[in-house]
Amino acid sequence: MKTFFEKTILENIDLEGYGLSNDLTEYDKVKKLHKIFKGEYGWNIDRMGERRAFCEWLQGLPSALTVPFYNYEILNIAYLNGLIKANATEDEEDKFLNNYFVNLSDAFFTLYNNL
Repeated sequence: MKTFFEKTILENIDLEGYGLSNDLTEYDKVKKLHKIFKGEYGWNIDRMGERRAFCEWLQGLPSALTVPFYNYEILNIAYLNGLIKANATEDEEDKFLNNYFVNLSDAFFTLYNNL
């Protein structure tokens, strides 16, 4: 069973801007996305490591992977999916937001290594 973050990655991959079909298996989508990432941001991997570089690339809102990025949208999705309690404090919301892109990056590499 896939995590919230893994589902978010898979549901938001869009390869059409690269002349590729979105009608691919999850495995192929993830592999192609990794290739796009390395082509666009691979130069930064040696300096900061692949996961951190992917996180930074993702925060730049690449067209191949457009995840929710507005704080209110991220929090709304988190509440709807039970990732944050209904009575969460502002500190709890901030913690979720601060870890959001790191968690997405980790989820991507979990998919990449396990599909």
